[in-house]
Amino acid sequence: MIQRILHENNILYLLYLVLIVYLVFNTGVFSDDFALIVQKRDKGFSELILPSEWWIIAPVEHYLLNVWYRFFDINNLIFIELLKTFYIIISFFFITRFFRIFLGVHHASMISFLILFFPSHEATTYFYLGLYQTLNFALYAYAFYLVHHNRIVSGSIFSVLAAFVCYSSVGFAIALFLFFVMDRKYKKAAVMIVPCLFYIIHYIYFTKINLITASQIPPDLNIYDILKQFVLQVVTFIDSMIGPSMWYKVYYSFSNLSFVSVLLAISLMVVFYKKYGKAENKEIRSKYDFKLIVAFSIIILVGFGNYSITGRYPQLCFGLGNRTTFYGSILLSYLIIQCPVSHKIKTGVFAVLLFSVFGISDHFKSWNIQQQEVISNIQNNRLLNEYQDNKIVYVSGNQYSKYGPISHIQFLSESWATSSVFKLALKGKISAEPINKRNVYENGYLVDRKYNSKYEVADYIIIYDSENNKLFRLDAENINSYIDSLLPENRHWIQLLPEDNYLRKIVLFLMPRLEYVL
Repeated sequence: MIQRILHENNILYLLYLVLIVYLVFNTGVFSDDFALIVQKRDKGFSELILPSEWWIIAPVEHYLLNVWYRFFDINNLIFIELLKTFYIIISFFFITRFFRIFLGVHHASMISFLILFFPSHEATTYFYLGLYQTLNFALYAYAFYLVHHNRIVSGSIFSVLAAFVCYSSVGFAIALFLFFVMDRKYKKAAVMIVPCLFYIIHYIYFTKINLITASQIPPDLNIYDILKQFVLQVVTFIDSMIGPSMWYKVYYSFSNLSFVSVLLAISLMVVFYKKYGKAENKEIRSKYDFKLIVAFSIIILVGFGNYSITGRYPQLCFGLGNRTTFYGSILLSYLIIQCPVSHKIKTGVFAVLLFSVFGISDHFKSWNIQQQEVISNIQNNRLLNEYQDNKIVYVSGNQYSKYGPISHIQFLSESWATSSVFKLALKGKISAEPINKRNVYENGYLVDRKYNSKYEVADYIIIYDSENNKLFRLDAENINSYIDSLLPENRHWIQLLPEDNYLRKIVLFLMPRLEYVL
């Protein structure tokens, strides 16, 4: 009997392994990835081995993610694809171990999978740099599992690693500490929180005392701004997790599904329903653990607090900034899978989410192909290769992937990504900057209203139209007309509403810096 169960569990894990490989592999590199490849490609071993600047306050993230950029190449992404897939598989294993403390293998693995691939936050799965959030929780989850089973030494090691991933560790540490406190296991609770306390001291020292890197905490922080940002966090959380943004995300994910993904999703649902669908008869029947709900809620609230203090990251479903919604996906995944409803209803909900997950993966894969085609065009464009002028080349087109009416994954929309792509494609011959709807030409300067940066323009600028692979000169008097001709980039469904809509006014009150886009 035991051997048969073990065999069935191995089949289950193998199915998830194959599923993860299919979903993650060939999803590409994005945004900051390009900039960090440029930054690290010429570093020597001694420069890589010791973290500096930002990475000194995120040392474990440095060693897990940052140092490997030295070995990535935009013309051969196999290593980053393997590493990214490996990290998600390890995270799945660690998180599943955590939930096995409370649940049978079927429910534990479903929750783990859903946390990793929840539709609101694919930037923590497919965006290599965004993996820090996933790895952070996975390390803490495994530390908890080890400590729960009285493996204090190994649990302490994983707790230290988790604490020093980056500043997102604080919420996980507090939540798991309080879980043990609720169980009156104070020594085990200490293992969860003490490394985090040392990390907080480490962070304050290197950002406030020995100023190695900039702090995420604004110098002019006040209670009014924090409260305003907290309200924004709550409102955007509801929108991104159960509101219009989430349903936009799910709806348009279906239009991104490939034929192969549809077949695989149907096959998996049949397998899960037929072979594992009656798991409730073998495992403990679905019911909520109050202490887990409290712990996961604390993770969300601390996340709100972190983002309220920085004032930079609302909870959004779209764009690579959607990693902010990772905190909420932990609680929501648990509530969905453990919901005490009939097996058919639960299977139906999981089927919708699974198809959405496949569609989002296909979207990232197709956008990766598009990015590679654009990079190839840049590398092989004769005029770009022969370009001798010292003028900046302004790049239009391919700013974001199109996810229905929403502009989703960043590509040539930000300065650091655009300049890095051109440096990698043309071996540093050309300085490049994006040109888009954020820009306006005024008083002899091309102004970026998002970053309040400006570049002096003398008579004309050089444009590279990445949509049509064309390089051309644009006279200064025609710059604003050209900008007006570019397609709008709608980053949120609110932008699809009339300009005088009250929701726009509320958003601008809570976050005035978004005026450039609203």
